[in-house]
Amino acid sequence: MKQRLSHRALIVIATLIVIAMLGLVIHDFLPEINLLLHSNDANRQELVDLIQQHGIRDMIFLYIMIAVMNAIPGMSNSIVCIFAGLCYGPLWGLTINWFGNMTGNWLVAALIGHIDFSEKFMHNRWLERLQSSDHPWITLTVAYMIPVIPSVLVNYSCVNMQIPRRNFLVMVSLGVLPVSLIYAFGGDAIFNGEFKRLIIYAIIIIVLIMLSRLIGKNVKKRHAQ
Repeated sequence: MKQRLSHRALIVIATLIVIAMLGLVIHDFLPEINLLLHSNDANRQELVDLIQQHGIRDMIFLYIMIAVMNAIPGMSNSIVCIFAGLCYGPLWGLTINWFGNMTGNWLVAALIGHIDFSEKFMHNRWLERLQSSDHPWITLTVAYMIPVIPSVLVNYSCVNMQIPRRNFLVMVSLGVLPVSLIYAFGGDAIFNGEFKRLIIYAIIIIVLIMLSRLIGKNVKKRHAQ
């Protein structure tokens, strides 16, 4: 008999991992956090010098946090993704965010066949809409781009619809790239005080949210017909 895992138990374990990683990150970045909270032109170079002293260890901590938080329904990793961009700049921040978000989705997809989901989850309105699309590859790829759609629902849809593994990897990679990029460059914009860039990124996020509503309305309209 195939052993099943408790959905809630996995969430508890994942949350404990996030708390542990958060404690390590705060410990390692406490001087930088203090400087960020009291940021000015005088201490900017000191902040840059402190950040540059961090090596692969702290990148791995952020990567793990992003991956695990991505896998927890209802938990947003946006603050950590922005922090990665703020501390490591847009390119390294994008790398950490992108691989963290991809890993989180891959892990969830790998575990879905072993998890017992609640009836509430199985009848989620987004789950029904995602699995009712005439163009699932496009719909699911776009769904990964939209922060308000829980990624576990998208991953479940991919597994349930038996999307080929190669296609699934491509869909996840493309789907999480825009938001990973926006958060990384947004963090860098915060560090440099470039508020015009922040406004542009905020507009993009709003457009993605509006796109999610449009997808839902189109599927609902098609069902009504």
